[in-house]
Amino acid sequence: MTDVLSLVRQALAPFLVRQKWWIAFSGGLDSQVLLHLLWRLREEAHAAKAPFPALYAIHINHQLQLPASEWVAHCQRQCDAYAIPLVVRVVDVADVGRGVEAAARDARYHEFAEVLAGGDVLFLAHHLDDQAETLLLRLLRGAGVTGLAAMPSNRRLGAGELFRPLIGVARSSLEAYAEEYQLSWVEDPSNTDTHYRRNFLRQRIMPLLAEHWPDYRAGFGRAARLQADAAQLLDEYIGADLLALIDDNASLDLRSLAKLSEIRQRAILRQFIIQGSGLALSSAQLDTIVRQFSAARSDSRPEFRLAGGGVLRAYRQRLFCEPVLQGLALQEREWRIERRMVIAGVGCLSAEPEGDFMPRGPLQIRFRKGGERCHLVGESHSRSLKKLLQEWKIPPWQRETLPLIYCNGELAAIAGLAICEGYRAQLGESGWNLNWEPEALT
Repeated sequence: MTDVLSLVRQALAPFLVRQKWWIAFSGGLDSQVLLHLLWRLREEAHAAKAPFPALYAIHINHQLQLPASEWVAHCQRQCDAYAIPLVVRVVDVADVGRGVEAAARDARYHEFAEVLAGGDVLFLAHHLDDQAETLLLRLLRGAGVTGLAAMPSNRRLGAGELFRPLIGVARSSLEAYAEEYQLSWVEDPSNTDTHYRRNFLRQRIMPLLAEHWPDYRAGFGRAARLQADAAQLLDEYIGADLLALIDDNASLDLRSLAKLSEIRQRAILRQFIIQGSGLALSSAQLDTIVRQFSAARSDSRPEFRLAGGGVLRAYRQRLFCEPVLQGLALQEREWRIERRMVIAGVGCLSAEPEGDFMPRGPLQIRFRKGGERCHLVGESHSRSLKKLLQEWKIPPWQRETLPLIYCNGELAAIAGLAICEGYRAQLGESGWNLNWEPEALT
């Protein structure tokens, strides 16, 4: 029988330096085994008087089954028995056309991300059988290299990290472990409903595969790891391409992009959109974006709305991936320069000592209304702010949300861009360095 404890002990060794461990605890067999394993590792460490991370469990109540409240009670009893604090989150699962399974998963991972602080790690009990099912499902969906990598053993999640220590362990080994230690768990009745695709594979297809290919799980697991390696290598190559095509404002050079082959254009665009929005688009959507933006005239401003609330915009042959700013109330507000000002939906304005900007009275933040003029340091006369923003090649949609810093009613600085005459720190004066960070999509 597989020595599951030894495998998990080895897998989790790099995480012993973390302050806090979380386990996603559904109460089912897989997570019950993982909970028991983590408890044993903690007991070993305490017996040896060795340091061990604080251990917590989180249970997500999806409210999709009648016995959901009973499952919460079961999880609480188990965690109490192991002296592991349990956090319970109740979610409303809204199916918006992607299916109940996908909606429940999105809700679950949202809650996971909410509880993770920087440096925390969340352990999930996915195992080798789950990996094989995921690979086959994605193959049937026509996924590419990244999709066929199936479930990664670890990735970032919120401010923390997700890790699957059982991803190389067959479910049969977990069943044997649970029987050996006489563990109790809950059974989700929906697991036998073959209306769900994963259950259909698990109940009907996988047993047939096992008849002819007893080791199919290990083979699928190796295939997923190879695809993950290929995806990582591809990302590194495309990342180097992308780095050469973007500038300081994170926009993409469309002229240079158009000189590359279409397949390379799609790969670079995919990476650009993932970095800007976190969204992975389909091949058909990427084809549409390539056609729409590569054919755009230099004076046109095409847009492509993303499902995640962002938008792709072209300006002066550069592509931007940004949030959609709608209905923002941008009234004038006072600003104490030593404090960060977060403008919801727009960005964050801050200042650091030892810069060139010298306020000479109370400061106010305003946004463009039209007709503003700016007398830049070193120039003999004022100029239209509109003309300056055009000269600085600021995209039109960004101009309306660019903070203008006023002092006693006079325009003193344009955040992150310029200081006006009379407000530059003189010799012997300790000024401020202004920082403007537009809000990112993710």
